[in-house]
Amino acid sequence: MAYKLSAELEGHTSDVRGLAAFGSDMLVSVSRDNTGRIWKRTGPHTFIEDSVLVGHDKYVSSVVVIPPYDKYPQGLIATGSMDTTVCVWDAVNPGTPVQRLRGHTGNVCALAVSRDGRTLVSGSWDKTAKVWVDGECVHTLRDHEHAVWGVLVLDDGSVVTASADKLIRIWRDGRLVHTLTGHTDCVRALAATAGGFASASNDGSVREWTVDGPVRELHGHTSLVYAVAAADHILISGGEDRAMRVWHGGRLQNTVLVPSMSVWAVAVLSNGDIACGTNDSRIRVFTQDAARVADANAQKQFEEKNAVFALSAKTMGDVSLGNLPGPERLKQSGDSDQVVMIKDGSQVTAHQWNAERKEWIQVGHIVDAAGQTQKQVFDGREYDYVFDVDIQEGAPALKLPYNATENPYSAAQRFLERNELSLEYLDTVADFITKNSDGVQLGPQQPHVDPFTGGSRYVPGQSQAGADVASDPFTGNRYVPAQTTSVYSPPSEYIINRAGNCSAIVKKLAEFNAELAQSSDTHLAVSSQDMQRVGELETTVSEPACSVLLQLVQAWPADRRFPGLDLLRLAVAASPLPLTCHAADGKTLVALVIEASNIESAFVADSPLSKSDEINAMMGVRALANMFAHPQGIDAAWAARSRILGVLDGSWSRATNKNLVTSLSNLYFNLAIAAAQKGDDDEGLNILSACSRFLEHTDNADAQLRLVNVFGVLAAKFQLCKDSARVLGDETIVILGIMGKSEAVKAAAKAVGAFLSV
Repeated sequence: MAYKLSAELEGHTSDVRGLAAFGSDMLVSVSRDNTGRIWKRTGPHTFIEDSVLVGHDKYVSSVVVIPPYDKYPQGLIATGSMDTTVCVWDAVNPGTPVQRLRGHTGNVCALAVSRDGRTLVSGSWDKTAKVWVDGECVHTLRDHEHAVWGVLVLDDGSVVTASADKLIRIWRDGRLVHTLTGHTDCVRALAATAGGFASASNDGSVREWTVDGPVRELHGHTSLVYAVAAADHILISGGEDRAMRVWHGGRLQNTVLVPSMSVWAVAVLSNGDIACGTNDSRIRVFTQDAARVADANAQKQFEEKNAVFALSAKTMGDVSLGNLPGPERLKQSGDSDQVVMIKDGSQVTAHQWNAERKEWIQVGHIVDAAGQTQKQVFDGREYDYVFDVDIQEGAPALKLPYNATENPYSAAQRFLERNELSLEYLDTVADFITKNSDGVQLGPQQPHVDPFTGGSRYVPGQSQAGADVASDPFTGNRYVPAQTTSVYSPPSEYIINRAGNCSAIVKKLAEFNAELAQSSDTHLAVSSQDMQRVGELETTVSEPACSVLLQLVQAWPADRRFPGLDLLRLAVAASPLPLTCHAADGKTLVALVIEASNIESAFVADSPLSKSDEINAMMGVRALANMFAHPQGIDAAWAARSRILGVLDGSWSRATNKNLVTSLSNLYFNLAIAAAQKGDDDEGLNILSACSRFLEHTDNADAQLRLVNVFGVLAAKFQLCKDSARVLGDETIVILGIMGKSEAVKAAAKAVGAFLSV
């Protein structure tokens, strides 16, 4: 029997990234709008928004309902966020979190709970999963090489993790006991089944497993599969082909198409209804029970949205558009939920067979790729675009393949994982794709009105009046609130650079150490034991390793210091421990970094900066900026603000390397955030004065964006800075609003300029 629309829940203002059901009458959703929402049934086919969960300060990625137990007889709700925390909420009175679990250093993208409610497991982009009992982390599971996208707790207490490294791992008492292979791309989600568990993957498959190995593969999706849920011997999966698919006994039983590009999340209610969360900010519930089917008008509207939805031919499987049947095919019957494509002149439409009504229902029209006429081949496959991406100066460009009708986020994620780059670059890569390709609108032909801004949804390759659009790591798009002259919300998050290949850095350190051991500076080489300690920084920041590292960056020749400074930058971002490892002469970390990277001398010398000076200065500046990753580091950097500002003064006029210029602007930005949190108006004015001169000098787009935001941060906090900003930078900001080096710079300058004018 086919599933029919039961309810459509509206309230979120951006992609619904996670969904959990509790019984038959409650759903909990989380979204890129930074909120969670509790929905409760009020009738056979109606739900109301009962509560809004407000506690995360970045988008919310995952959710799980924790069943009642003796300590919390009403049950709990846990939500994971890009802010790296897990919030735990009372399910009945969810005003504020009852717990906030900290420990991850990346987006918490997966949550699962044991049947008894006592054990919570979280998975993160930081490549780890954590096991929590009563709010305490009892185990950190570390063996995955990439982000942990899926987690699960089995009835025997074992924990299952799924990762972008294509592996599924099974753990008992915090120890790895088994690794399962089979998926050929990122494993995105896990769900418990009667005999084991199921997994969903970017390779387009759903697979069933026992703890000992694979049971079967389920093929039916025609694109990435993001989500899977299970109940009563059925599996529900959702993915990038706008489909929820229902599986029973290894066979595809039903296909439910929705008018939205990405089905991010799925859930099964205890009454057998199924639900999905999608990138159009909606939750939809479907049922096989006639008593819970939505009214005729809602059904009609749903079918009309499906009928005009634009589909990519690539998401319809391996089909040749040149060999499609004509309208006469629609005179023949089909199998339940079968989808066919029909060519009528130049138009291609998709139709799904409705067995109950014994007719074909139009569910979309097909658009082919709008990219280059001549396809490009990469790794044996054809793409509309294959971009060259420069990640590091002097290194070969990396290849970024992309199809014009593909979700920019998906292509960005695939690129980063293939090249072992940090997922924190998702914004940058997705934005690069959007700006350098001509997109096709995948969605209703009438533009979707964004409830957050009142404007139309951003479409890659198109422009919109009244809004400049930036990329988003979940969808490739981001809603930008319409600018007003009365309200301005400055950025408040520090910029931390955690990206880096530790293995390559440690290898370079070992190479330099071996060279020193064979040179006249042999006394500067460290022992093999000390080198081994430094190598341990790949996984753990320890005091012995930090002490050796600080010794290297101080004592080694200037042209051999950059890998040590780079590793110190990563260590400072990962842990506050380097702050306590003072140099032998008692120097603070700030003083040590300034001297080891030779920033002070490099920026006042008359001669041009050498390549070595530029690299060392850049690593030193990045290390100082990364101190703001922890409260202890913020305190230490703020205590040394006069020294840092004195060293940086005028540095922009000496720096020609664009990465160094960007790093300098990031450090000024972090100092401005700290001033707003800890300083007074005079200290804010010192930073503002330097940044106004920097802003007048630079044409670096990234630096312009950071510095314009410095004006906004300080002007919003201190009236003296706001008054001074009108004098120091008003003209520059007006010009940047028109002629900024990027659309993001123009948008930021317009927003800050409007705020300064009132």
